[in-house]
Amino acid sequence: MGFLDRLFGRKGDKAAPAEEPAAEVECPHTAVTARWDSAADMGKTELVSAYVCESCHATFTREEGAVFVARAVERMRVSEEARQDRMH
Repeated sequence: MGFLDRLFGRKGDKAAPAEEPAAEVECPHTAVTARWDSAADMGKTELVSAYVCESCHATFTREEGAVFVARAVERMRVSEEARQDRMH
């Protein structure tokens, strides 16, 4: 019996209990980045070819990505308003 077995009260031959698999959580796609077809188009929102989620690496169309970006902007606006309210 090893030190950790004694520390955690485990008996000699008993196997450690199997861990349950973690529940799968759907990615909220809060970190999307724009992709362009050419370097000359970079920075022009109307020429974005796709958006890629930095967390799950899913790819979205320009329209789908714009929705995620708009949500992020709204979260930032609400967060900033709450911060300003706490300061006063």
